[in-house]
Amino acid sequence: MKGKKFVKEGQVDKVEAWKWSFGVFGQNLSCALMMNWFFIFCTDVLYINGVVIGTVLGIARVWDSINDPLMGTLIDHHKFKNGEKFRPFLRFTPIAVGIIIVLLFTDWGFHGDMPKAIYVLILYLLYDAIFTVQDISMWSMTSVMTDVPDERDKLSKWGRIMATIGFSFLGIFPIVMDSLKSNGVPLKTIYFGGAVIFGLGGMILSILSSSAKERIIDDESTVTENFKDNVGMLFKNKIVMLVLLGNILNGLSLTVPAAYFFQHKVSATLFGNEIGGLTVMTIFYAVSYFFSGITMFFADKIAHKIGGMKNVLIMANVVTVIFRVIAFFIGFEGNRIWISMIVFGLGSFPSNLFGIARTALWGDSIDYMEWKTGKRAEAITFAAQTFCDKISNALNTVIAGALLTWLAYDAQAIEAGAQLSDRFNTFIWPLFMLGPAIGAALYTIPLLFINYPNSLKEQVISDLKVRRAEKAK
Repeated sequence: MKGKKFVKEGQVDKVEAWKWSFGVFGQNLSCALMMNWFFIFCTDVLYINGVVIGTVLGIARVWDSINDPLMGTLIDHHKFKNGEKFRPFLRFTPIAVGIIIVLLFTDWGFHGDMPKAIYVLILYLLYDAIFTVQDISMWSMTSVMTDVPDERDKLSKWGRIMATIGFSFLGIFPIVMDSLKSNGVPLKTIYFGGAVIFGLGGMILSILSSSAKERIIDDESTVTENFKDNVGMLFKNKIVMLVLLGNILNGLSLTVPAAYFFQHKVSATLFGNEIGGLTVMTIFYAVSYFFSGITMFFADKIAHKIGGMKNVLIMANVVTVIFRVIAFFIGFEGNRIWISMIVFGLGSFPSNLFGIARTALWGDSIDYMEWKTGKRAEAITFAAQTFCDKISNALNTVIAGALLTWLAYDAQAIEAGAQLSDRFNTFIWPLFMLGPAIGAALYTIPLLFINYPNSLKEQVISDLKVRRAEKAK
């Protein structure tokens, strides 16, 4: 193949790898808007009660997570006329997802929590269904673009790096929000503009991922027979099941979205200028992304040093817990927020290794199952990734909604001049800083039971190469 190789002996050239990665960037720019701001839009613009919207979005995410294995099975058992399984989905799903995001961030003037909740539920279920097809297809591509393990690890690494950059790039949104709000621009207008630029625009950019090529084409002998067979493969995959359980346990974090803490409790001075809480939040997370971004470039080297991707996940969780506890005791009042920011940032060094390590483990598990059973099931395996993410997010959302109600948070009353409750003032800092540490600690427990040493991994790779060479004769 002409062009510089992505790795010395691989199959994916540099241009193809970067196009796929930039598509991941666009998808995650859009995804960040939905994950970080849609819940807040519902409470602060649509004025939906915290428990109501937490329950609605929790139900939607639980159903969608259950739906993921179904989608994964359908994708695994479907082929387009050209023999491909994933790439064509990456061409037409993004536009539909982008349009739905714009509709979700539009205030249609409904009155009462129930009509608003029904509208949100219907559109959100549609959004999740189409997004799931795109997301499974996008990450499944890492297992079919190449059969070279080092190359697949690099694709996973750069995909997760670009995903993180996409998430962090949305950091400009709260800065713009602070500025526009101070100039009298209504919140509903700000959110709508964000939906068009970041939601729809990000999804249009994600179409670049459809430039990637599928090189590992399933034959009849490696395809599972039916849904039961497909799900059975998943449950036999111990690596996936343990990582999945850890991610679900992570959803038990007792926390609320960071914006509630920053916009209502934080103000600070920077170079003699008073700056708003949302701007402080952007700087706070920019420092975190800077520290964590450094380590992402060395994920594969770190994994080799400490004994594999499983140990990377464990290290990331342990460091997260330790540094969040330290930052909590430092506090946030006045300019102490800057000291906490540095501590939080240092604790974030390994945090963005999560996605890289998990995706690499997913790829390893697919090879292991083919080695053990003779069957491959990429889509159902990567559907498990979105499954556990959505179950975790559903738990987070329901808990966040309940906590906001417990904190007596009422955006409409606050906008009219009401004071924050004593409970909100007392507990918002520990919920913000310590809540995620609970989830990180729980996440670590199942990881301790994964047993896939490098010696076994090398044997699997070697044996599969021999099998595939014999089939190709």
